[in-house]
Amino acid sequence: GLRYRARHRPATHDATTGFHTMAKYFGDIGKAVKDVLTGGLSYDNKFNISSKATDDLSVKAESVMKGSDLTGDATATYVVDKDLSAELKLSDKGAAKVSVTKSGVVDGLKTVASADPSNLAKSLKVANTLMHGDIGVKADVSNALGGNPKIDASACLNLGDAQVGAEASLDATKGLASYALAAQLAADDLTVSAVISDQLSTIKAGAALKIDKDTTAAAEAMYKLNGGDLKLAAGIATKLDNGHAVRAAVCSAGHVSASYKANVMDGLDATACLQVDKDMKYKYGIQGTYKA
Repeated sequence: GLRYRARHRPATHDATTGFHTMAKYFGDIGKAVKDVLTGGLSYDNKFNISSKATDDLSVKAESVMKGSDLTGDATATYVVDKDLSAELKLSDKGAAKVSVTKSGVVDGLKTVASADPSNLAKSLKVANTLMHGDIGVKADVSNALGGNPKIDASACLNLGDAQVGAEASLDATKGLASYALAAQLAADDLTVSAVISDQLSTIKAGAALKIDKDTTAAAEAMYKLNGGDLKLAAGIATKLDNGHAVRAAVCSAGHVSASYKANVMDGLDATACLQVDKDMKYKYGIQGTYKA
């Protein structure tokens, strides 16, 4: 029979290194399946380069091409101390975003306040994450100064081998705009999960199986109660002997997707993604990340 894990918070999944990261928040429930089937897939051509200018200051530049549309931005992050940092992001169109991250006010709490200085009232957002014992909470408040505040909140409770969670969006004019429930159970190398979203009208059930230390297989079924639409997906992800990572997935909607990630040289990683549908129409994207 299945042997249950010791009573600690089970891990979500990283296809290249196996089950190891903590399932702390609502969004981590079902992440083991998502990481294999869709996580990280991008069909844009993207390149970013990052470097530490000093011990306290890091900089990053990124360019993204979607079709024939090329955009770019640059980000500078300054670390004041272990509990306080500030970030400035500038786009090629002149838009600016300022973020301040503060931790340590309350044990386990991190708060990020961000805004476009040219439109503070509508752009101000305050994102809070709190980990307290076996409870992980997120609460984001946006448009607080714009006359129609919105709150997105979620909570995840660790029950040892299982986690349960809920999330909801509250709008000042609409009231309860959306809500979802989720649960996950881990036993040995198998993780099963279920998420009921879209005001409990969409059911998503999945399972991820760690075949060996480098390989994970996953499958998922999604059913819409309104209309009876059923979609199935299955995939596998593995890390090769050379350290490169390969993933492939098939969906009953009629497409196959795949990705290949490689370390091209010291500091430079590249990922190629491809999706082909039943009519042989395809899209692809190549992403490069260089850390100087």
